[in-house]
Amino acid sequence: MKGKKLLYILVLIVAVALAGLFWQSRNPIEVSSIEAQSGSVSITVEDTAVVQAAQDYDLYATQNAQVKTIKVEIGQEVEAKNLLMELDNPGLQLQLSENKSLLAQTQASANAASAAVKRMELQHQDAAANLARSEKLFNQGAISATEYEQALLTLNTARQAWNEQKSYLNTLQSQLRGLNDSQEKLMKMDKELQVFSPIKGVVMELPVKTGQWVTPGLLLFTLAAGQDLEIKADILSDDLAQVQVGQKVSIKAPVLEDKILAGKVVKIYPRAEEKMSALGVIQRRVPVIINLNDNANLKPGYEVRVIIETKHLDNVLTLPIESVRPQGEGKGQVMIIKDQRIVFKEVVTGLSDGDKVEIKQGLSEGDLIVQDGSLELKANTKVK
Repeated sequence: MKGKKLLYILVLIVAVALAGLFWQSRNPIEVSSIEAQSGSVSITVEDTAVVQAAQDYDLYATQNAQVKTIKVEIGQEVEAKNLLMELDNPGLQLQLSENKSLLAQTQASANAASAAVKRMELQHQDAAANLARSEKLFNQGAISATEYEQALLTLNTARQAWNEQKSYLNTLQSQLRGLNDSQEKLMKMDKELQVFSPIKGVVMELPVKTGQWVTPGLLLFTLAAGQDLEIKADILSDDLAQVQVGQKVSIKAPVLEDKILAGKVVKIYPRAEEKMSALGVIQRRVPVIINLNDNANLKPGYEVRVIIETKHLDNVLTLPIESVRPQGEGKGQVMIIKDQRIVFKEVVTGLSDGDKVEIKQGLSEGDLIVQDGSLELKANTKVK
């Protein structure tokens, strides 16, 4: 009895299987399909970036001073040589006054010393002429040796006084040069208390306010020249090997809505910098500068999304990435539909952009492929 029962079960299983095969042959499985076709594949590096002026100028304080008045505001357009700010340095005014007074006194002393030098030069010339006459008379016996020696002493005394006066004049003239240099420096510092725009542009940054004390090197203004903009992206150092000058860039931003701007990588900085990510992770990033073909409605400081195209292939056979079952590096498997039945085919894969994958070998353009490569279908399964 048990043997017969087991036999019945086996017969039932075979019957069900045969019925399934018959049903399957009469009722093919419905699948989504896609044709292998020529297209393009691009590899990109994406990151956030910031819009900035292509040319800007930073103006810094050159001395300790107090902000007296500010003539402009952020966003204001200015012309070259427009007055932007007035500073006040009370100590500088005192120095200017003292130096000017000392300069006048020294100049007067130098003038007097110069006149004295000329007078003593004449006295020296008279003493030299008198000595020459005395020497002649002494040789003729007309005067005594004492008189001759007196004439020689007078000449030596005149020469010494003349030399001393010339030395004194040189000292005064050296002091004058030092005081004049100091006066020029002080006058230059006085002019720097008025801050003028070096260019025609727009005030982008104004980090100080009226009444604030500033120190040398403190930023007073940032001015953007013209309307030209560029984008600065800090790219992860791990991704930088793929990025090169001249590569195409697509720029997206909420403010642009559906518009995508085109740009190009024009500069890659020579060193990485430490940056803190939004999650608080320290990362090594390299600044990359991207130019813009069209500014659209972007403004300096806006955040954008940049997509740098690092590799691109045109007119290559492609499939959606979900249609290919990975089989190792550069290898894959697809399900071809031939005569409404499944045929498994090994393919050689190439570049992939995350959406599409290049098919180097194994398929021809127009081959019909099961779109979802993860479906559990068997070879020769009938499909529609």
